[in-house]
Amino acid sequence: MSGRTEPTMKFPLTFVFCLLGVLSFGAADVLAQATTADGDDIAVYPNREAFFGDLHVHTSWSTDAYAGGNRVGPREAYRFARGEAVELPSGIVTQLQTPLDFVALTDHAEGFDTVGACFSDPDGGLYDSAVCRALRGVAPGQAAQGNFLRAAFERGEARPAQRNPALCSDVEACRDAARSTWQRVQEVANEFDQPGRFTALIGYEFSALLRDFGMLHRNVIFRGEDVVPHAISSLDVKSQADFFAQLDDACEAPCQVLTIPHNTNYSWGLTFARTDEDGSSYTAADLERRARIERLVEITQQKGTSECQVGVGAADEDCDYGILFPPCEEDQFGRCARPSSFVRNALLDGIALESEGQGNPFKLGMIGSTDTHQSDPGYFNPEARSDHRPAIGNAQATAGIFERDHVVVGPIRQTNIGGLAGVWAESNTRAHLFDAMRRRETFATSGSRLRIRFFAGDLPADIGAGHDDLGRAYATGVPMGSDLVDVAKPRFWVWAVQDPSGAALDRIQVVKGWIEGGEQRHSVRDVVCSGGREPDETGRCAPTVATVALSNCERSDETGAAELQTTFQDPDFDAGQAAFYYVRVLENPQCRWTTHLANAAGLPPPSDAPATAQQRGWSSPIWVSGAKETKSR
Repeated sequence: MSGRTEPTMKFPLTFVFCLLGVLSFGAADVLAQATTADGDDIAVYPNREAFFGDLHVHTSWSTDAYAGGNRVGPREAYRFARGEAVELPSGIVTQLQTPLDFVALTDHAEGFDTVGACFSDPDGGLYDSAVCRALRGVAPGQAAQGNFLRAAFERGEARPAQRNPALCSDVEACRDAARSTWQRVQEVANEFDQPGRFTALIGYEFSALLRDFGMLHRNVIFRGEDVVPHAISSLDVKSQADFFAQLDDACEAPCQVLTIPHNTNYSWGLTFARTDEDGSSYTAADLERRARIERLVEITQQKGTSECQVGVGAADEDCDYGILFPPCEEDQFGRCARPSSFVRNALLDGIALESEGQGNPFKLGMIGSTDTHQSDPGYFNPEARSDHRPAIGNAQATAGIFERDHVVVGPIRQTNIGGLAGVWAESNTRAHLFDAMRRRETFATSGSRLRIRFFAGDLPADIGAGHDDLGRAYATGVPMGSDLVDVAKPRFWVWAVQDPSGAALDRIQVVKGWIEGGEQRHSVRDVVCSGGREPDETGRCAPTVATVALSNCERSDETGAAELQTTFQDPDFDAGQAAFYYVRVLENPQCRWTTHLANAAGLPPPSDAPATAQQRGWSSPIWVSGAKETKSR
């Protein structure tokens, strides 16, 4: 099968293959203007528009970022997200080429007590403590950050995590300091939220730690100003199930909340395990609660990509992007990859659980984000990460970056440069963006702003021809993130448009997972490729002929596509079989950030990191529940 995983999804399709102008059907018309309380107009899109944002951002209010030298606070981070020029921790002054539409600043809740005690209240009883004086006086640098992180991980491995005893001998004083910081987080977000123009979502990060520098981390995002009284963190809970129970209890109506796990590749298989981290079984209430609150997963970011990995469960040859750890050996706990660390395997396990009558706690839509600790939401520049830009042209500094191992991340040269969340919503407001995330009408990118649409259902045969395609798709089918029910032979429509400043598109792939005879199966198919290439009988297009010159990183993008779309029907579709489908879009190859940085410094690229990369995007899945009753037009 030419390297593809059996059994195959055949698709001897009649392709509706189009290379259309970007505006042919991609942009939704404005239906109406809503009006805010301040009298501002808000554009409302009937067929939804793609809004880009970053839902995983750290500022100087995250104590690990502060210990690493970041002195840039939330207000500067919001201004950066809006497109303003900001001086970043590295000393460079830069700005986004295109502003973000939305952002959530997600500083670690476990450090809110330290931020409140040591930085916010000079008149507080803890401000002049030895710990606070030492933290305020710490010199930015890797050694300081490494020492801080080692101590934090030692305390964080406990359940509940332990507070710093040198600071929090008075536990209530620390809790008060944490509540004060949480209140300030909300105030600054509300200050920068501009409905219809720029959305500032209120959020934080829950950061439970594991030994071997592992993590069970989630970002916690709220729909509006109604939030929990205090940011529930690993200092409060004993397990993942306990976290969801406490969050659910605390978020009383009109509060609405979503959680988004990230770095599942660092969870040593625990994020998507069938048992909790302490080995206990989840109850039916645990699974229901998690399925209701946890609707998305951050599939890619700077610390790697968590879709899949060759040799670790359900994978294919394109699962080679952003991989940090080798497969686990027998009896190895951490710093290795397990099947239950990866999203594709979790999706399969979710439909297996559902077919067993246990519900599906892993019914997850896709987003990407940066996990920046530099206060620069959405920063994406293949020439260098923002924290490495001062090294451009400096051979000694570049060599140091290539050689440096971070205490948590490991070899810096292996890391990614970013990630973004794409959300199809009616307007750029908190409510519409949150509701779109809750229904999982989202897609992830590795940092570029390519756009992806994915529909399935009783779609017209001429869908994609330019005749009210989006209106008809919503009327006769379901978008990404949805359940497909009561359709005997659905038609699928996939569409992608390149980032105007990014590489051209290489191909669109469809990943299918299903349960057959009690066994988990998956397949990956190229469904449409650029340059007139068509999938062969194995479902594989010929490799792209696009080239990239490593000496100067020039690309041959004329061989790629600005836009790709197709429709297909799965000849093996079985409405009574639990399954999911999601889309992966690959761009043409381009120089990886390490190659750009090496060229600027006159050095060879590091030998143990890829010289090129194919940036990519992922749609949220469409699920088939396996219900027996179907209908067709």
